[in-house]
Amino acid sequence: MLPRELDGVRTRQARAEAGTVLGEVGLADAGDRFPEELSGGQRQRVAIARALVGGRSLLLADEPTGALDTPTGDAVLQLLRERCEAGAAVLLVTHESRYAAWADRVVFLRDGRIADTAEPLVSAR
Repeated sequence: MLPRELDGVRTRQARAEAGTVLGEVGLADAGDRFPEELSGGQRQRVAIARALVGGRSLLLADEPTGALDTPTGDAVLQLLRERCEAGAAVLLVTHESRYAAWADRVVFLRDGRIADTAEPLVSAR
């Protein structure tokens, strides 16, 4: 809720938006829980929900699926793809080539420098 309250959104509206995005990441019942009560994967999904709330036009996702199992990771990538299709720009950092296939553009880094760019190898859309 805090990110939305910092945007000037009233607490009631911020709570409703938080509940919606928590539901999108499969944690509708986690809104009143403390971080220490959540698993690593649940904490990661809460962080993703925090990034998604408010319809941001730019989403920066650094290894958003690192602590998630495959089905949950796929669901998170689908949420990011939906945001992208709705007009948001998504910058995704991943070591998972199958997730890179979802991108419109892939940039390969080696030793901190751009090594190559390419269109995705396989379209997941």
